[in-house]
Amino acid sequence: MLMKRFALILGAFAILMLPVSSAFAETFNFSFTGPFFFGSGTFTATPEGVDHYSITAVTGTVDGSSIVGILAPGSYPTGFLETPNDNVLIYPPEVPGDGIDKYFDDAGVSFALASGVDLNLNDTLDVEAAVAGRWNIAELDRITVTMVDPGDLVDPGDPDLAPEPGTLMLLGTGMFGLALVVRRRFIV
Repeated sequence: MLMKRFALILGAFAILMLPVSSAFAETFNFSFTGPFFFGSGTFTATPEGVDHYSITAVTGTVDGSSIVGILAPGSYPTGFLETPNDNVLIYPPEVPGDGIDKYFDDAGVSFALASGVDLNLNDTLDVEAAVAGRWNIAELDRITVTMVDPGDLVDPGDPDLAPEPGTLMLLGTGMFGLALVVRRRFIV
């Protein structure tokens, strides 16, 4: 009776572990400079498809003021005819006809600074830009963005991320062997 219970628990555990997948977070070190703004920091992002990442966190400084957190998608700006932020990072960057790397779409990524200012990094008319405040009182700056050492990026479509049949067979064989050892102990 105890052996059956153990086998059922072990089998249930194995079945529960099969669909487990983890979200792969990547980090991107960035810096930007322009006539009015300069800053650097780290984006934490999860893959959202080919060459697009959803930025979930940001740390760093802008003009000496600490970045305190990312703004929720759709919360910046909120005015008439303005595209709300979507916090999407494009990596590797798109390179339009002018040859300038494009890391953001026109909605951009928005975050708050300790100074109380909200900042948006975006692509305005194929020019990377930084916007402080809201558009009606904004300070717009053409910037140059640099991504430094993005590390080993995980491609969500990479077939190596899924356990291959050999790994599942090894797991199953190990569980079967463990069940046999436990059964022998109870029989002897």
